[in-house]
Amino acid sequence: MCKSTYYSPAKIAELLKAEKNVYFIGIGGVSMSSLAEIAADQGYTVKGSDRTPSDVTRALRLRGITVYEGHDAQHCIGSTVFVYNAAIREDNPEYAYAKSHGYPLIRRADFLGYVVKFFRVSVGVAGTHGKSTSTAMLGSALDAAGLDPAILNGAVMPRYGSSYRRGGYDALCFEACEYTDSFLSFFPSVAVVLNVGFDHADYFPDQAAYNASFKKYLSQSPSAVVNIDSENAREIIKDYGGRLITAGTSGDADVYPVGLDKSGEFPEYDAYFRGSFYAHVKLGVPGDHNVINSLCCVAVCVMLGIDGKDAARGIAGFSGVSRRFELKGSYNGANVYDDYAHHPDEIRATLSVARKKTAGRLYTVFQPHTYSRTAELYGGFVKAFADCDEVIYCDIYAARETDTRGMSAEKLARDTENGSYKGDFGSVVRYLKSVLQPGDAVVVMGAGDVVKVSAELIK
Repeated sequence: MCKSTYYSPAKIAELLKAEKNVYFIGIGGVSMSSLAEIAADQGYTVKGSDRTPSDVTRALRLRGITVYEGHDAQHCIGSTVFVYNAAIREDNPEYAYAKSHGYPLIRRADFLGYVVKFFRVSVGVAGTHGKSTSTAMLGSALDAAGLDPAILNGAVMPRYGSSYRRGGYDALCFEACEYTDSFLSFFPSVAVVLNVGFDHADYFPDQAAYNASFKKYLSQSPSAVVNIDSENAREIIKDYGGRLITAGTSGDADVYPVGLDKSGEFPEYDAYFRGSFYAHVKLGVPGDHNVINSLCCVAVCVMLGIDGKDAARGIAGFSGVSRRFELKGSYNGANVYDDYAHHPDEIRATLSVARKKTAGRLYTVFQPHTYSRTAELYGGFVKAFADCDEVIYCDIYAARETDTRGMSAEKLARDTENGSYKGDFGSVVRYLKSVLQPGDAVVVMGAGDVVKVSAELIK
């Protein structure tokens, strides 16, 4: 991880007033590409590079943005302000070029904090879980209300064919990630907290530090929406001094459901705000967790003065984002889903939905993400798969880490009642092909490269 200097929105504005160019190292990333487009919209000369070409980099070129394949110091000549993402290391030749020449190296999170200031209203959606789904759901509601929102998301939104919706500059909703305290650089006009669990054990030493980070995130915004069904979220709002609207499944919250009906494929309810009817809400996505997500979206709409019918229409029209219980195809009559879940709470939420939709046997292929998370949440992982018939563990996706705690997929499989370990991805695919029957389902789950399993299975 690169050593970073914090650049405030005001400092970045000062830099770019003098130098009308921005070079993005890792421009093909989901968030980086969106920021590059916004910078181009603002009249800056934008260039960047990425390791390999992709649909994202091709789309940027169509926008007139110069994108280089691979990282080379020669690409940087003429650029004097650099933005980099978390995956960039100090030995990257472009990072090294900027550093050796004394040019500003701005973290992606800090640049997003600068971009937020372009918009009249900005809504940052934070939480341990549900950020991508809720950001897209809220964007759909704002779109239905005619606000023409810009949306910066961490997942592709099929409705817009991208992780970025290029709207006007009246409203922005964006995913606000807590990892490495990134969201402390954003300063949205409305801060949303969907839930506060615990994650990113490689950065946060304990629950208290994690809670403190969320509390500071709230304190930096004049208005907030918080789900008080989350015990830790209740704690962080105790001293909050701004305008607060709470959401939750009981009348203790400002926004709450009446007559919640989960008998159909998608939940529906009457949304109330402090005792008054606001709208009848029917979701376009399943699951109890999405009821909470939708209540937080309703609370934001109330705060922004959006008509209830418009908010409800936008929420109903939202059908999900990529890799969130996404049906990819089938094999031998068995449905194959992809899901991004990599935390025990997320796994339980997804499998609860999958169990209800599966008549036959339900298989899960799970790739743990990082050794630190696996070790810190180990007890949760081995109990998270109760709703499936078998969980097949894949080797841990190391990402930025090395194993120092003796964690392995084989150990997880031994300690999970319905767990197994089959070896590499090829062996997993061969096993699934040998057992899947019509009416079965398999959920391929994780934040690493486990998507190769579903791709090979349905090929």
